[in-house]
Amino acid sequence: MPRSLSLTAESPNSLERIRSAFDDERYWRARLANFEAAAPTLDDLTTDAAGTTSVTMTMRFGGDQLPGPLQRLRLGSLQVVQRERWNALTNGTVRGEITIDAPRTPISGDGAVHLSPSCRGTQLSGTAKVRVGVPVIGGSIAGFIAGQLANGIVDIVRITDSWLAQNP
Repeated sequence: MPRSLSLTAESPNSLERIRSAFDDERYWRARLANFEAAAPTLDDLTTDAAGTTSVTMTMRFGGDQLPGPLQRLRLGSLQVVQRERWNALTNGTVRGEITIDAPRTPISGDGAVHLSPSCRGTQLSGTAKVRVGVPVIGGSIAGFIAGQLANGIVDIVRITDSWLAQNP
């Protein structure tokens, strides 16, 4: 059963500064360093001629690192591939797409993010959907993952703000 959620966050940084960070490999490496326990890797980072930045990251978790709800799937380990696409600044806004996939598991998700200027900096709003294709327990696992995803978005905004403060 899929779980959907809406996300909002606020950053004091300008939209232009946030978007420019997405083109910088140092930003992505700093962002992944915050998830060190997951042995993250930056697999691909490209910006095309239209200004769209695409990034692929992989995180790996040992079975003993998985929280209780995910241990119910009896996975020896979990690999999560996250792909993000950030469009160029257009008409004063930035749109992003995020997908997650856990190969060899019934777990996947996707989301759409919209960044726009606000009176205090930049407003992030978006929606996400998490799917766990397992009868009976799939809904509770999807709910758990959705909650982690919501917390993760807030963490990413905090990490981005910190990185921008250190890299003027």
